[in-house]
Amino acid sequence: MLNFLYAEVNFVGAMVLLLMITNWNRSSFNKLPLDQKIFNGVMFFNLLIFVFDTGMWLADGDPRPWMRHVMYASTILYYIFNPLICLLWVMYADFKIYESKYGLLRRMRFYVIPAIISTILSLATIKTQYYFIIDVNNHYIRGEGFPVMSILALIYLVYAVWMSLDDIRRNGWGASQEVNMTLLIFPFIVIASVLIQIWYFGLSIIWVCTMLACTSVYIKTQNAQISTDYLTGVYNRRRLDQHLRRRIRMRRQNRLLFAAIIDVDAFKSINDTYGHVEGDRALVKVSEILRKTSKRSEAFVARLGGDEFIIVGERNHQDEIALFMERLQMNVVKYNQEHPAPYVLTLSMGHAVFQEGDTIDSFLAAADQAMYREKQAHKAEGRLSGIQTGSL
Repeated sequence: MLNFLYAEVNFVGAMVLLLMITNWNRSSFNKLPLDQKIFNGVMFFNLLIFVFDTGMWLADGDPRPWMRHVMYASTILYYIFNPLICLLWVMYADFKIYESKYGLLRRMRFYVIPAIISTILSLATIKTQYYFIIDVNNHYIRGEGFPVMSILALIYLVYAVWMSLDDIRRNGWGASQEVNMTLLIFPFIVIASVLIQIWYFGLSIIWVCTMLACTSVYIKTQNAQISTDYLTGVYNRRRLDQHLRRRIRMRRQNRLLFAAIIDVDAFKSINDTYGHVEGDRALVKVSEILRKTSKRSEAFVARLGGDEFIIVGERNHQDEIALFMERLQMNVVKYNQEHPAPYVLTLSMGHAVFQEGDTIDSFLAAADQAMYREKQAHKAEGRLSGIQTGSL
């Protein structure tokens, strides 16, 4: 009877996660920021673990041969996915704190080690019965290696807590609260549930508590959607200010922090001639080009408002910044060639490098002035009439 009760609880938890995942992916998955993609994986893995855990509860004690196969398959997958969901959480915390995709990729070679060890031990358990034992009556029994799996999973959660506390130490609670409040709540809830379940064998609360922790992150993230520009999917000015405050505090002294402001040429003419729907499409196209150009770098893309966008990133030398700007212009040209339209997209852009003594406002003002100078040069060259060019 208790087995079916736990199975019903798992079913409810899985349905809650499924609803959150469905709502989370209403727009294109590819357009989601990396942190949201990773958290999407956390929720999906939590849902799968509910499925595996349900298989274990329903098969437990059922002597039929095929149910024994269900028991083994569910239990092995359950043990494999335990550390994997914790690995995803470390990836999520890493990106939220450091906001560096390539920094995360560099650290991944270390992050995956506990998950690989646990996966090998889980598969070996079929022969060694190290993690668990399935007795002749098809009952699940913890093996002598069960604490090893728990420790490997807890390593991730403890490390995620350490990253948050270290960020608070370096930047102060006031500057880190918005990021680290959620990052601390999730692992504390899960760690507490793990310790309780280890102590009280037969109790099954870990993944319900994990689902509740996911729900708290989901609600906070949904509230934070006001930081994302609804039309283009890139970040908005509010999120830009938050990012710049953290990026300036955490910038590396041997790197150049730059901001590039981009303005769509002749945007008013596109709106006036083809309507605001086509103008919106043009903005979406521009955001796609900016994302594509920034995809393989640590660049942050946001919409300032209207037809203005901004890219914030770091490079080693001025030449690398100039190369990035050239590549952006080349991608605009390539896009126009591959997507014929009655108008041609052209961009005016300028950038500034953060200097000691700069504020966010002075930093952005310098980039804006550089962009304005290029726009004036485009006007002098007669390049702002994208509609006429596109109709040739």
